[in-house]
Amino acid sequence: MLYFFLWERHPFVDVILPSMAASWRERSFAPCRDVCRGLLPAAKAFSERYCLGEESLILNQVAEELPFERHSWRCLVGEILMIGAAEIPEIETAPDSLCCILAPDRYQDECTPRPNFAPIQQVHFGARDLAFGSAFYRPEHAGWNEQSDVERLAGYLAGIDPESWTVADLRLHRELVDDQQRAEELEYLREWFPALCDMYRRAAEKDWAVFSEIIS
Repeated sequence: MLYFFLWERHPFVDVILPSMAASWRERSFAPCRDVCRGLLPAAKAFSERYCLGEESLILNQVAEELPFERHSWRCLVGEILMIGAAEIPEIETAPDSLCCILAPDRYQDECTPRPNFAPIQQVHFGARDLAFGSAFYRPEHAGWNEQSDVERLAGYLAGIDPESWTVADLRLHRELVDDQQRAEELEYLREWFPALCDMYRRAAEKDWAVFSEIIS
């Protein structure tokens, strides 16, 4: 499932990125312990909201002197993305279908590298890999859009008219076998596309970065 995490740009770029990069570089959680301790109230609220035991979060363990380990570092990044987010929108997504309509050439290429993503793919999966210095966080499953990307993609989405889409635009879709299924998918896309546009519009207005991650 694809999740979006909206972050205030400056805390992430000025605090999270350098502290997690230093943690990886030094093979120590010491550079990011203050970050984790600062997030403890948010972690507590997150645990209560999703009925998790606080002890299950790596963030709490790092704040209490957990020794460094690469797997734990990656788990910590994932937790920070969720716990520190200003917003986690609940949006239904259909990236394959939208790519089929808006970038059919990219849809037919199942292994498009991130630098060659079409704008609609960048909307869903990020224009940038999520890198902390030399360490990449789940490059095949996570990415992000900086403020300049968010502004550009918000403008791109605002210029799309879903009413112009037709059943024929989904003929290349690998999972839709007839026009009835395509028509139903088209109705679904038109229902949820405005929420995607609104998310990017608000993120652009608030100077937020947009992160996305596929979590199974």
